[in-house]
Amino acid sequence: MRFALFPGCTISDRLPFIEKSIRMIAPHFNIELIDLPFTCCPEPNSVRSFSDKTWLTMGARNLALAEEAGVNIMTACAGCFESLSMSKHVLDSKPSEKEEVNKVLKKIGKEYKGQVEVRHIQQVLYEDIGIEEIQRNVQYPINYRAVIHPGCHTLRPQKILNLDDAEAPMKLDELVRAIGMESLDYMDKVMCCGAGVRGINREIAFGVLREKMDSMMMVDPEVAVVFCPTCFISFEAGQKVVNRMFDKKYNLPVYYYTEILAAAMGLEGVESILSEHRVKFSALGMLVAKNEPEIENATPH
Repeated sequence: MRFALFPGCTISDRLPFIEKSIRMIAPHFNIELIDLPFTCCPEPNSVRSFSDKTWLTMGARNLALAEEAGVNIMTACAGCFESLSMSKHVLDSKPSEKEEVNKVLKKIGKEYKGQVEVRHIQQVLYEDIGIEEIQRNVQYPINYRAVIHPGCHTLRPQKILNLDDAEAPMKLDELVRAIGMESLDYMDKVMCCGAGVRGINREIAFGVLREKMDSMMMVDPEVAVVFCPTCFISFEAGQKVVNRMFDKKYNLPVYYYTEILAAAMGLEGVESILSEHRVKFSALGMLVAKNEPEIENATPH
C-alpha cells in the first residue's frame, strides 16, 4: 500500500513523536509513505467560518497534489481527515463549486479531478490491515486498562466520513484490544474533549474537559488512547489546567494509538517517543525498558 502521509500542522509542529511512531510501524505492515508539499488542510473550523471558498480551494490543492502523484491520502489528524473528506464531498457533489475552484487552481498549474481517496490511519489499520494482522505483529502485549476517546472529527457527519458508528463507535476499542489492552466502557464516550470552544471561552472548554475526564476516571483507567492530536493535547496538557481551575488531581497518561502499537510490536526507538510525554506511565516505560535488549536484536517482520 502506498499513501501520501498527511500528518497535519498539529502533529508536525507540536507532536512530532506521533508522526515518528507512524513512520516506525508503517514498513512492518507493508505501507509505503510518501511526502508531498501539502499545506494546512485547512483547519475545518476557523478557516471555513471566515471563507468557505478559501477552505475549499486549499483543500482541493492538497487533493490535487495526491492525484498528481497517483496515491491516496492517509491522514493522521482527525481534523484534517474531516476537512479533506468534506472538501472532496463538496467538490464531487457540486460541479459548479468544482469548476470555480479549478479556475483558481489553474493559476498554479493544478486541477482537482476527483480521483483520490482520503483515509484516516484508523481506517487503514482496521480495514486494510485488519485486527488479525495487527495481533500477529504484537510481541509484547500491553496488558493495561484503557479508556478510548474516538474524537468528534472522525465521527460526524457519519454518512460522509464513514469511519465508525457516530453514536456507538467500537473500532478503536477493537484496535486497543488487539494489542492486549482492556478497553473500558464509560458513560460519556462520544462527548467532545472541549477543544472546539477553547479559543472562545476557556472556562467552558475546560469545564467540558473536566466532565469528560470525570466520566473516564469513574471506570479506573490506567491510560487513555486517542487517534486525534488535538484531543491528545486537550487530555494530556489540558488535564493540568483543569487541575488548577477546578481543584482536581488528574494524572492520566494519554497516548496516540500508534505509540502503543509500536511498543507492543517491540520496535526500537519507542523509549524516545514515550519520553516526550508530559504525563508518563511508569509501568509502560518499565515494560519498554525491560524489553529493550530484545528489541535491539529483533528481526523486523
